[in-house]
Amino acid sequence: MQFFDPQIIIQLQSILPYVAWEILNLFGEQIIYVMLLGVAYWCLSKEEGNIAVMLVMFSSFINILIKYAFGMPRPPPELRHNPEYATDQSYGFPSGAAQTATTFWGWALLRLKRWWLVIVGILFITITALARMGLGLHFLGDVMGGIIVGVIIVVWAYFLVPYFLPRWKRAPHYFQNWFLPIVALIFFFIYFIAYAFGLPYFPSENIAVSMGVVVGFSVGIGLEKQYVEFSMAVSKNTKVVRAIMGIIIALVLYYALAAVFALIPAIPLLEYSTRFIRYSLVGFFGAFVIPFLFNYIEKRNEVTTKTSE
Repeated sequence: MQFFDPQIIIQLQSILPYVAWEILNLFGEQIIYVMLLGVAYWCLSKEEGNIAVMLVMFSSFINILIKYAFGMPRPPPELRHNPEYATDQSYGFPSGAAQTATTFWGWALLRLKRWWLVIVGILFITITALARMGLGLHFLGDVMGGIIVGVIIVVWAYFLVPYFLPRWKRAPHYFQNWFLPIVALIFFFIYFIAYAFGLPYFPSENIAVSMGVVVGFSVGIGLEKQYVEFSMAVSKNTKVVRAIMGIIIALVLYYALAAVFALIPAIPLLEYSTRFIRYSLVGFFGAFVIPFLFNYIEKRNEVTTKTSE
């Protein structure tokens, strides 16, 4: 099939050097979407940010299930010049990076309805798809599959979220606070046990990331509602400061935890667990700790301003 023809990858690699595809691949990195989701939650709408986080994590989980269902291999290792990629034995269809990009930008477009999001979204999705092929990580069919699944998830969510959201809000607080973290923990342990007993392909990275973020972010949201309740009724300048401050804290935490966990022996189950902990902490900081800091600093500024007057 032409959609799974390595010639397309070879042609892309002849157009740009491999290092260029490595740079372009940064457009689809997980940390980019962690920051974008954080900014949505801190500066646009807590509710919309929360929905976007859960939808992107749901999309990541669905991607894993589809990968298992089809079991289609990635392009040959000789097309992946990066030794780290060459040893990847995971399935290729559909592309998780292309699916995540489509889910995020598609949902942003439907909810915000801004014309410029069409341009930005298409740009990010296209660059991500081409970079994944240019690195030899996916066939054309893989990235097309990821985009199609992403579109289906966004359309599905667009019609179902308005139906379920009011019912979710009417549920008891303890249910809202603990249902998602408990479900995510259950899936985390199911995959942990399955791999321990010899699951052939173990997507430790994707499962640990998605379930970790759901656990940390959900717990953080519950605590934010109870102890922080930071307001969106602030000036544009304040939102810009929030975005910059939040991104800096998230990046420092993200790479500091990566450096600490890199010291731990590279044992698959241990790596799976530490990655889960890492993203749980990132999610928790994003939902609770960073908003707590916003509230503290902004209230102190208000007191200082009133005092000076």
